[in-house]
Amino acid sequence: MREAVKTLRREQLIEATIDTIARRGFQRTTLARVAAQARMSPGIVNFYFKTKEALLYETLAALAAEYEAAWRSAVAPLAADPVAALDAVIDVDLGPEICNRRKVAVWVAFWAESQSRPKYRKLNAELAADYLRQTSDLCARIAARGGYRGLDVAAIARGVNAMINGLWLDLMIDPKGFDRALAKTACRSHLAGAFPAEFGAPLEGRRMTIGRTSA
Repeated sequence: MREAVKTLRREQLIEATIDTIARRGFQRTTLARVAAQARMSPGIVNFYFKTKEALLYETLAALAAEYEAAWRSAVAPLAADPVAALDAVIDVDLGPEICNRRKVAVWVAFWAESQSRPKYRKLNAELAADYLRQTSDLCARIAARGGYRGLDVAAIARGVNAMINGLWLDLMIDPKGFDRALAKTACRSHLAGAFPAEFGAPLEGRRMTIGRTSA
């Protein structure tokens, strides 16, 4: 019971940190403000996280773990079909649970701080490398299954990653103008250039094909 309470308190403080960074920015996030956001005393915050830096790093680690778990859980049931799996990655990356102003604001804040904080840079680099490996593998499997030759699957996968990052920034710059469906279509159009048979069809028709293949 005690361990469950500790876990809950830590999660609440991390969520409060995300809220505080999203609202006030990285530099104006303090332990006192996080405590106020969580409706806890500063002493409780200090009990679970001895320093602001410890809290910030655990917040970044929690965001990374959530993101990785989200796309892995989306891909796992579609492992036999790389087209459906890659399509699911796009849905997760640009879905409202991951791609929302609150969380993207915090990701952008941590990316900016990575320049001067090696621990942040290392964690972000490891997450990006893992993502690239997974998407490269899916692209390689699509190329092999579709009989495509001479494709640089790592470059195609990196292009998807770059587009996702850019579209997240679009959300931050122009939240009212951000069109989630159009953002997903942009990613799929990029993939259609390499895999026209798999991603070049209209969305509804392609989903029907994926459904038949998966079944």
